[in-house]
Amino acid sequence: MGFFETIRLALATIRANKLRSFLTMLGIIIGISSVITITTIGNSIQKTLSNTFNTMGVNIFDVQLLPNISTEDVMNGDYEYPDLTEDDLFTTDMLEELYDTYPGHFEALITVPVGSGKAVSPDGRKGLFTMTGATAPVITSYKLDIIYGRTITLDDVRGHKSTCIISDIFVRQYFKEGTNPLGKTINFVLDEGSAVDLTVVGVYEYSTSVLGSFSPTQKESEKSTPIFLPAYTAYDVLNTEPEVQNYLSISWNVDEDPEMMKAELQDFFDDKYKENQNWYTAITNESELLDQINAVLNVITIAISFIAAISLIVGGVGVMNIMLVSVVERTREIGIEKALGAKERTIRRQFVIESVVICLIGGIIGILIGILNGVLIGKVAKAFIMNSYSSLSNLFEISITPSIKAILISVFFSMLVGVFFGSYPAKKAAALDPIEALRYE
Repeated sequence: MGFFETIRLALATIRANKLRSFLTMLGIIIGISSVITITTIGNSIQKTLSNTFNTMGVNIFDVQLLPNISTEDVMNGDYEYPDLTEDDLFTTDMLEELYDTYPGHFEALITVPVGSGKAVSPDGRKGLFTMTGATAPVITSYKLDIIYGRTITLDDVRGHKSTCIISDIFVRQYFKEGTNPLGKTINFVLDEGSAVDLTVVGVYEYSTSVLGSFSPTQKESEKSTPIFLPAYTAYDVLNTEPEVQNYLSISWNVDEDPEMMKAELQDFFDDKYKENQNWYTAITNESELLDQINAVLNVITIAISFIAAISLIVGGVGVMNIMLVSVVERTREIGIEKALGAKERTIRRQFVIESVVICLIGGIIGILIGILNGVLIGKVAKAFIMNSYSSLSNLFEISITPSIKAILISVFFSMLVGVFFGSYPAKKAAALDPIEALRYE
């Protein structure tokens, strides 16, 4: 009997005993579907986190001042927390030197809230706004779609230039239809009375998912939208000095190697604080945090999957039990096959293949159910986030991704269960004495 003929016979036997075959497969189906559901959820969480971090910007280094205290002193409680003075803090001069040392490589994320107000055009049209000073990486992190012109640049920031980017809503409020806003200078009057003239260099499309939605009853003429101007220019408008702080977020050029960028940044700040006995700088990257989260998720997913896979053993025992019953039921059939010249290895192969086919079909059904479960859970999670956290929905790029590796392993493992638990019944069938088998009623 050939290999394909044996498979055909196994399928015919399964069809002849549909309910019993299904109940035999049930343990395999439950075990495989549980594993696939868990791995799909774990894989989807990792992919979603990766997408979210990319949306927020993983090309950002966090530079933080930490007290120069040894771990041993902390463990012993033998330390005194040093005072943080203004001389210890990061300064704008440091950033300027960083830009000059590594031109085009780094730029700090700086946000300077200025205030709200309105701008009145020469023909009396009014544009409402909230003014924020920013550097280019801040605007990039918002994922704003610049539909005309350009965004704020580092040259704008360092040069204290009177430039700005405005929303498409502000354009419709302030300008006549068909007017090109680029290059136009607008007098922005803040609510507290001060005013500043800024030249429009870019227009972005207002996104409610990014910047927040308006009241459904609010007219467009009543909508106040953000305008962005260079961060240092915002300090000039406020007539204040740039803030000094103990924490910086610094964006690096995505075309460069992150390890090299981190090393350069660390070298720069180490040099600045080499004489400081109380404080030192620590630099971390968002992608490093993502790697740590993924490592924890992998461990949890594997552990839970292993627990779920235990049910496969129960399923395998069920397969062995039904195959032993099948051997008894088909004793006379086995005797006829042996009387016609079938060898022991042929009988053994017949029952092993039948066991493998049962487990493989159960495994495939389990995989499909597991993927469906993962997709449904992902859809429910997505709907929950969209409904409960709509203002943050732009940060969550939910991706439902079944694990191909888990699927392949599950297929292989279901076949392995079939071979392992089908071997003993197959061996018992092959060992039957043909004469005794023919006498069996």
